[in-house]
Amino acid sequence: MEITSILKEKKNFTYIETLISDYLLEKQEDIANQSARSIASKLNTAPSSLTRFVQKIGFAGFTEFKTAYLKELDYLASHFNEINPNYPFDYNDKNVVVANKMGQLYQETIKDQLNLIHHDSLQLAINILQKARTVYVCSAGVQIDVARTFKEKMVKIGKDVVIEDKLDDAFSRASFCLGDCAFILISYSGETDQLLRIAAKLKGRQVKTVALTSYGSNSLASMADVSLYVSSREKLIENLGDFSMNLSTLFMLDVLYMNIFNDDYQTNYSKKVASSKGFQKNRTTKNPLLQD
Repeated sequence: MEITSILKEKKNFTYIETLISDYLLEKQEDIANQSARSIASKLNTAPSSLTRFVQKIGFAGFTEFKTAYLKELDYLASHFNEINPNYPFDYNDKNVVVANKMGQLYQETIKDQLNLIHHDSLQLAINILQKARTVYVCSAGVQIDVARTFKEKMVKIGKDVVIEDKLDDAFSRASFCLGDCAFILISYSGETDQLLRIAAKLKGRQVKTVALTSYGSNSLASMADVSLYVSSREKLIENLGDFSMNLSTLFMLDVLYMNIFNDDYQTNYSKKVASSKGFQKNRTTKNPLLQD
């Protein structure tokens, strides 16, 4: 969950913690040059109260919290300035207007997504999937359907991918799969209870996991071997259709596939073409743009 969301939600906050939260939300970037002691002085509380507060929400100390909070504020300020990802179009917008607004949302989502990709994390995820004999993909949400396109691409280059849309079966896979497999766990919140049980089982068995989840700290990201973040401006429930999450998931899975493909381009291209031609022998078209 984003730090800003935690501060706004104030779940199980004491009176002092609420004061600290309100101050941080009000001052935002202004805390860049403030210490825990100076903030505590302004709030008439002890610096230790501020330390306990940031530890309660998942940080080792105030310096670590401040770095993460300022980084998040910069991210929130620099993305989706034109389109609200939760409500990308308005009531009574004409159909072409809706289409153009959705196009803009898609463009901004991909731009946002590219800014969330980090070379080392992406390379680690690619290495994990490349070495795995079997890749299992698990999600409690509709993103599991998006993942089916990833499977379709991967199997055509000889990679064994299993989509597990039943989380009880996914837990069994996590319990008994061979050590040379890997899991992709997809959760926007990173707090889906059943998926976290699967992640914990995999961590205990030292089975490699790649998480696709929202930007910021969450339980799934803390348990995975590597986390790839997806565009994280949509609310969990109050939105019109999870557009950005679904597009980001599709994009990141395609990026993983393309990099695995590119590791042995000519061999994988031959496999892909041979597989497609072998199955689709009679597939034809009269459109010259589509002809091979």
